[in-house]
Amino acid sequence: MSPSTQLLDILGIPGSTSSSSANDRAEVVRRGLSIESFKRVANYYQLSDAQMSKVVGTSVRTIVRLQKEDKPLNATWSDRLYRLARVAAQAQDVFESADTATSWLKRPNRGLNGHAPVDLLDTDAGTEQVVELLDRIEYGVYS
Repeated sequence: MSPSTQLLDILGIPGSTSSSSANDRAEVVRRGLSIESFKRVANYYQLSDAQMSKVVGTSVRTIVRLQKEDKPLNATWSDRLYRLARVAAQAQDVFESADTATSWLKRPNRGLNGHAPVDLLDTDAGTEQVVELLDRIEYGVYS
């Protein structure tokens, strides 16, 4: 499965729809990802709603309210959720296993100054660090 397909699968967006192109995915994120996508990413990472809310930048109460009202996440939260799913898909591609990827994402890493990769995904700069480390691992330059 390609990283792009894995990303769509993690978010629960059917890959066979027009949302599979990069431009369409950007529009889906702008309109807001569903609470179902939030739950799917939380399930993938095996994180609680509280942990996920922290990374996405909102509160559990807001997530519960959006779920009750059947409303999507706003564009900012959707973008952060998309970022988490994108990194998860890349990790799954690098490690060739969802379980290994999830374990790696949650474990403190020397290459990230002792931080767990998932803890850095709340900012773009932190995400960049994680992606660079995954690239180094993929190409055998991990130190």
